[in-house]
Amino acid sequence: MPRFVLLFFILLGTSLHAQSVTEQIRSVIETYETKVRANTQKIIDAKTEEEKAKYRGTIPSVGPYATQVLQIVEKNASEPGSATGVSWLITQAAAFPEYDAALKLLGTTYAQSSGIAPAVKALEYQPLEKVEPILKTIRETNPHAEEKAAALYALGMQHFRRFDAALTPEQAEASKTQAMDCFQEIVSSYSQVSIQGFPIADQAGRMLFEMSNLSVGSEVPEIDGKDVDGTGFKLSDFRGKHVVLMFWGGWCHACHGVIPSVNQFVLETQGKSVVVLGINTDIPDEARKAYQDYHVTFRNWSDGTTSGPITTLFNLRNFPTFYLVDPEGKIVLKQTSIEAIREKLSPL
Repeated sequence: MPRFVLLFFILLGTSLHAQSVTEQIRSVIETYETKVRANTQKIIDAKTEEEKAKYRGTIPSVGPYATQVLQIVEKNASEPGSATGVSWLITQAAAFPEYDAALKLLGTTYAQSSGIAPAVKALEYQPLEKVEPILKTIRETNPHAEEKAAALYALGMQHFRRFDAALTPEQAEASKTQAMDCFQEIVSSYSQVSIQGFPIADQAGRMLFEMSNLSVGSEVPEIDGKDVDGTGFKLSDFRGKHVVLMFWGGWCHACHGVIPSVNQFVLETQGKSVVVLGINTDIPDEARKAYQDYHVTFRNWSDGTTSGPITTLFNLRNFPTFYLVDPEGKIVLKQTSIEAIREKLSPL
């Protein structure tokens, strides 16, 4: 057999084997996701709360599927297709022991692989001490733009959170500098990179804006919007008062349990120089229903969606989110709780 023909079959066999590894992993993942979808449909179709509660208790655990995926990955660690499994374990199995094994592989065997950017970016939520060596390795050695940008973003977010939680000006300044360096490098060097369909430079740009304009001590950006009935009003209309901003939506289950406390706070502060203003992220009809269902007693801007202009301006990542603004328009507390706000204002 001619040498070039033999080489062709060797390469073909390798390609088919790599594809087979990917297919094995995707088969396990699809089995898990199909079962989750089926269970979710049962919850949607349930006629009573008791039925819904029953099916919420039968949501399939990711654990057995994580075990299967890790076994495939470890058996085929040298195959490119196995990176799919590592990425899935990092993003979907954080509560299981397979996650730690995948994390170790990410920083060693797969540190220079392509297709791992979503997993790398997800490391922003893990303790910095645990993932910083991995992120630095990927940033310095991975030849692919998506993976390098993802590592930079995760490092930037890690330092941003340290800046946000710093207890001293020195700690805040050091963390702020490190975070801004990462985000500025993304904006300048990775403007064409998208991860899971989202331009990473846009996300980095919003973080730079937040650090410069939405930190404690900064003057809060103006909010100029309309309520659900189309009546316009501005945040600056309330200068001279402490303003509590609450970003929320009727779709947000975590918000439901907080609104009674906010309503109580409104009652407690009547006659004082304090006002609560909401930024609601429901479409208008759903907003009206939420106001009625949860007996909302504070005025709201209607942003229409979680990507509305006000919510986008404030770079929201979690709901509900609270800000406290002082009478001069300076941010006093951010991403806080109504209890912390009550304590801060108790001297009033």
